[in-house]
Amino acid sequence: MTAAEAAAITREEIWATVAAGARSTLVDSPPGAGKSTLVREMSRRARRRAQVPIIVQTNDQADDMLRGFRGDRGRGAAAVRAGRLHASDYVPPADLATLAGVTFSGSIADLRACDVVVAPSAKWETVESDDSWPFAIVDEAYQMRSDRLLPIGNMMESLLMVGDPGQLAPFTTADDTRFRGRPLSPVETAAATILTTQPRTPRFALPISWRLPGHAAALVSDAFYTIPFTAGTEPHQRRLRPRVTPLRRGRPADAVSRATHHGWAYLELDDLPMPHADPEAVGAIAEVVTELLAAQISVEDEHGVQDLRPEKIAVGVTHRDQRDHVRARLQQTAAQTGLPVDAVVVDTANVLQGREFEIVVIWHPLSGRRDVNEFHLDAGRLCVLLSRHRQACIVVSRGGIGDRLAGHAPTEPVWFGETAPAVDGWHAHLTVLDRLMAHAV
Repeated sequence: MTAAEAAAITREEIWATVAAGARSTLVDSPPGAGKSTLVREMSRRARRRAQVPIIVQTNDQADDMLRGFRGDRGRGAAAVRAGRLHASDYVPPADLATLAGVTFSGSIADLRACDVVVAPSAKWETVESDDSWPFAIVDEAYQMRSDRLLPIGNMMESLLMVGDPGQLAPFTTADDTRFRGRPLSPVETAAATILTTQPRTPRFALPISWRLPGHAAALVSDAFYTIPFTAGTEPHQRRLRPRVTPLRRGRPADAVSRATHHGWAYLELDDLPMPHADPEAVGAIAEVVTELLAAQISVEDEHGVQDLRPEKIAVGVTHRDQRDHVRARLQQTAAQTGLPVDAVVVDTANVLQGREFEIVVIWHPLSGRRDVNEFHLDAGRLCVLLSRHRQACIVVSRGGIGDRLAGHAPTEPVWFGETAPAVDGWHAHLTVLDRLMAHAV
């Protein structure tokens, strides 16, 4: 059975369950498994019966969903009349504002003729409670808080919930101690709440990642997911070919060379405790990005060959001050070298979640830390950073992470009644480190 056949069989099993009238259906989707494609496909099928609400978590996700419908139509899929429900201060992006077949409105009453209606959960909360739909789809169900589901759940007779269980969980800036340990906590994920209240919910897992190459799918699957998945491409289908040999040698150049040949590289700096804005780490990341662009790399994949553009490279960090320092250094480097390194995307894992690039450079969350706390040990954060790429990933870190993990004593409180996470951050970090050490420079 080919990867495409396995994915198609799972898709048909999901539709059969939805069509049979299951009150709730949950689909786990690993990185790049076609989650948004599945949402659009299920909504196209279900719209023959009635209008389908699609509940996303952000305006950007809603806009990307509309772009997906447009792209599907270009590939021969049936046209869909889409409605974009939005807040009063929302301004449609220029590429969507005049798009045929899309209606924008702040009122659900203006969108009755649409086949699907896309909006963030916060906007769906404002819809009058006497409105109802026989079927709806929740996208990013593991990134949606339970309290976002409560106001809209009674408007939908059945739900298809799709999400990635390995990514960052939703959070709140409020004091959540009063809710911790309760079986129906408002800060729990919508997916977990559905499984608690409806334990017979059919559950599926998409088996193929179309984003991650084979070497990356194996690591990410083993470290972060309880249900394994595989890559949808063969090893020979993706390749990075540098056209320029570096004039100077050094660890950044060696890291780029190793990443282009093996898909992974681990650039380990001296084992020193450092603050968030470690200047040597910032410099190393800037040098790696410079080497990537100076090498004039051509990207080969199942779709053809193209040059590596700076906007297809990302730098993933943990803190916003790290982001700001890396951006500033890349701007200085661009002015000095003339290379467009300042066009590279630099942001935190929270912002990069859901996005895709050819090459990703990561500032390891535990780099230079004296301690290991819950925030930096979070498995979802590391999973996001390690699963954004289609070709290669370069990890930059201070040494000593293994020793930190070995001497780690949990200091976070244990909440009775709270379900333990399916993937333990400590073990996930150790698994990743063990694999990365084989690619250390």
